[in-house]
Amino acid sequence: MFRYLPWTREGLSVFLRLVLAVGLMEGVRSGYFAGLLPFYAPEYLHLGPSVFTLAFTLHQLAENLSKSFGGLLAERVGFGRTATLAAAFGLLALLLTPQAHAAWTLWGLGLAWGLSMSTLYPGLMTLASRIAVPGREARALSFTFTLVLPWAGIGLVGVGQVAQRHPEAALTLLLAAQGVALFLALSLLAFRIPIPRKRGETYPWGRLLLFLPAAFGQTFAPALVSLFLLRFAKESLGLEPIELGGLLLLGGGLAFGLLPLTGRLVDRRGYRLALVGGLALLGGVMFRLGFASSVGETALLALLAGVGFSLFMPGWNGFLAKNLPEENRAAIWGGLMTAEGLGVALGPAFGGVLWEVLGFRAPFLVGGGIFLALSLFYAWVFWRGRWS
Repeated sequence: MFRYLPWTREGLSVFLRLVLAVGLMEGVRSGYFAGLLPFYAPEYLHLGPSVFTLAFTLHQLAENLSKSFGGLLAERVGFGRTATLAAAFGLLALLLTPQAHAAWTLWGLGLAWGLSMSTLYPGLMTLASRIAVPGREARALSFTFTLVLPWAGIGLVGVGQVAQRHPEAALTLLLAAQGVALFLALSLLAFRIPIPRKRGETYPWGRLLLFLPAAFGQTFAPALVSLFLLRFAKESLGLEPIELGGLLLLGGGLAFGLLPLTGRLVDRRGYRLALVGGLALLGGVMFRLGFASSVGETALLALLAGVGFSLFMPGWNGFLAKNLPEENRAAIWGGLMTAEGLGVALGPAFGGVLWEVLGFRAPFLVGGGIFLALSLFYAWVFWRGRWS
């Protein structure tokens, strides 16, 4: 089995425990804000939607704007300690929720919890890149992401199903899951991310600016349509939410199913073609989606989007793994994740303005244009003589 894994055998047990701990914390976070609070806050805390949705916004801002510092802490203080702190803060927030009858209390819990979680993703992705088998870096990072991502959906759906009938039981379920995450983190309290020896050559720090356009654009472009997708599907294609969910599952399933193949391709042939081609394909799909007129065409576009994402994801991760500096890597990775988070936060607002001023196709056209522009930008960057 170890022959096919993209991570080295040494440290794999620690890594998998951290993946499970981070996954559980992500599931608890998703289940708490999106699954529990919509039912629990009005009935038990007597707080309206504007209060608990703002708590989530503050939580996200606190995490995303502090990821660079969080990554620095994960590498310098020790990832085991910062992961334990994040798990402990999450458990404390859950325990104090029944007493959060004032809006400022719930907002404060969200802020503190978000700050503590800012160390998790920069630390985990840095660790994955450090223990990757040489030549399998793109697969190691892509698989790490896919091992954690589903927990957000599990937390949302699982907790939401319980919370709509028994909110107190849902809170107990969240406490149990967060307790397991804390136990796993405590078992790794002394763990530190391995830091390689310093190399003699000086890293060209100005190169970091070339990572920012894709970091921001890859989340900003799809966020332009994220809040209007259900309405667009209903009014333009006559699709019900369950049917749209099936199309998203179709594209997402193909993307993750192709990752072993595309990740291996990137590790063997390089990240350049996959990154440029994936961005171009995503841009073309998003551009055309604004003019889609049938369910069949939309299903084909969903499949093409899955192929595009399966190319872009290992291409982007391979680009980072090969070119980010080893020194303070977690802090730099956290800075890029902050740019990604800003794209998620700002995209819906800009998409709403475009929809209102220019019509429902405008967010799709602008988003597709951003992906295509990024593709051309990195094709220019990778052109011989401009990147080595």
